Amino acid sequence: MHVTYHITGQTQNRINPLMIKYSPKHTLVIWVASLACLLMPLLVFRNSLSNILLSGLFGSALITFLILNLGLRYALHKRFGLHYQPDLDLETRTLSLEEHGISIRSSLLKPAFRPYKQVKMITVEDNIIVIAGKSGWLEMIPRDQVTEGNCGLLLDTLCQRAGKKIKSSS
Repeated sequence: MHVTYHITGQTQNRINPLMIKYSPKHTLVIWVASLACLLMPLLVFRNSLSNILLSGLFGSALITFLILNLGLRYALHKRFGLHYQPDLDLETRTLSLEEHGISIRSSLLKPAFRPYKQVKMITVEDNIIVIAGKSGWLEMIPRDQVTEGNCGLLLDTLCQRAGKKIKSSS
């Protein structure tokens, strides 16, 4: 079972905000690491002058992590904030359901294989099927650009094989 879909500039313009929304965000990890760098020396060594200086050193790590967090956010918006001409033909993709996973072939990228156990979430938003993986990969299928195959049947079969339910898009 497979679907073939075409990505145009107009479709990519609809996909880009969803890419920003569903891209993995490491904000919580960055904040926890930065606060640990700031507070751990004070908790461990209490209030001696050298330990306060040591805490200042670790406080600079807080600033580094803050810059890393802002850089990550900027990179996501820079990458997926692009606007394409609506009539631009970008690529054609084929998503196939195999026995043990999802096979993805593209006119631009090398083929990829994703096991069903790696699927984290399946949702439909803005008439686009979003399949997110545990390791941060995303596959987005615009239902109105499908040229071959049955999207509804593929979605039902994928949900069964991955053991996931379709999440509501709110």
